[in-house]
Amino acid sequence: MTGGAIQDVPAVADTEARLDTVAGGLFAALAARPPEAYEQDAKAVFALLKDTRATTLLIPRDCSGAGHTAADAVRFQLALGTLAPSAAIATTMHHYKIAALSRVATAGNEDARVILRDIASEAKLIASGGAESAPGRDLRSLGSWAVRGPDDTGYRVTGLKRPCSLSTSMDLMSLMVELRAPDGSPEGYAQAFVDAGAPGLERETFWRSPVFRAAESHAVRLSDVHVARDHVFPLRGETGRRFAADCYLWFQLLISASYLGVASCLARATPPDRRAGSPRWTRAVEEIRRLEDGLLDAARAVDDDRPLGEQLNLAVEARDRVEDDITAIGGLLLRAAGGAGFALSGFATTLAGALSAIAFHPPQRGAREGIGLELLNAESRERA
Repeated sequence: MTGGAIQDVPAVADTEARLDTVAGGLFAALAARPPEAYEQDAKAVFALLKDTRATTLLIPRDCSGAGHTAADAVRFQLALGTLAPSAAIATTMHHYKIAALSRVATAGNEDARVILRDIASEAKLIASGGAESAPGRDLRSLGSWAVRGPDDTGYRVTGLKRPCSLSTSMDLMSLMVELRAPDGSPEGYAQAFVDAGAPGLERETFWRSPVFRAAESHAVRLSDVHVARDHVFPLRGETGRRFAADCYLWFQLLISASYLGVASCLARATPPDRRAGSPRWTRAVEEIRRLEDGLLDAARAVDDDRPLGEQLNLAVEARDRVEDDITAIGGLLLRAAGGAGFALSGFATTLAGALSAIAFHPPQRGAREGIGLELLNAESRERA
C-alpha cells in the first residue's frame, strides 16, 4: 500500500506529519514501496534515515542534532513501524542509546558530548550491544570486556553480542563492556563505541526467524578490537546510574511505540472492503490509540523532567500494557481481514505473530528483581 492509500486508514492518517516533522520528505520516500518489500530488506530505509538526518532525532541541538522530544520520538517510531516494521524495531536500538547518552551530555558531561558530535557529524547509525534476553540471566552479566592499553590511549575490546540489530547497516556499535586494567584487574563498566569496519569485528549468521528478518540481527563477535579512549564512556557514580536508568526508560518507550507501529501496519494491511463496517478492525484501531496515549503520557513525564522514579514507573507500566494487549489486537485484525489473507499472502500472519515478540525484549518480567530494575510500586509488581 503506497502513500495515497494510507490516508483512508484512521489509525495512521497522521503518519506523514509524524515522519515529516522530524525529516521532511521521509514519508513520500518510504511510502513509495510497500511494507512487504522493506520486510525483505530494510537497507533502503536505513539509508533514508541517514540521508534525512532522522538518525539525529534525539541528539541535542547543541551537539548538532535535531533535539526532538520524547513524545516526538514515540510518534515517530510508531509511524515508522507503520511503513517498515523491521526498521522500527532495529532503530529503537539506535535511538534509546542516543537518548540516554544525550541526557548525560545535557547534564554537562563533555565525554558524552564528544561522542554525540561525532555521531551527528555524519548522521551515523548506532547498533546497541547491551543486555540479552536469556531466562535466568542477570542483566549485569556481560559477555564483553575492554582492556586498557599501557599507554592509556585506548582499549582492546573482546566479546560477543547476539543478536545485534542493525549489524550490517551500523556505522558504530555501542557495546556494554567490563573495563579492565592492563593486568586484568577490574575498573568498572563502560559503553564502548566501536567502528563498524574495525579489524577484528566480525558478523555471524544468527537470526533465522522470518519475523523481523530485515532488522539485520546477526551475531557480532569482537576479537581484540582497538577503540580510542575518547570512544569509551565510563559509567561511574551518578553518571553511570543515570545512564543505566535512562537506557531502561527510553527502551521501554521506543520499543513499545515500534510494536504499536507493527500493529498499525497490520491494520493497513487489512483490505479496505474488510475494514468497512468491521467492529473488530475498529476496536483494534481504538486499542492502538489507547495504548499510544499511555506511552505519550510517559513520554511527557520525561519531557517535563518529572522525578526519575515517576518517569520509570510510567514507562514500565506503559510497556507492560502494550505487552499485555497487543497480541489480542493482532487477533482482532486477522479476523477482520478474513481467511483470504491466509491463502494469498503470509504477510499479515507474520506481522500478527511478530507482535508477541515484545515479550522477549529485555528486561523480561521476572528478570527485573534484584538488579535495580524493580517496578517502583506494589500494584505494578503484582501485575508483572
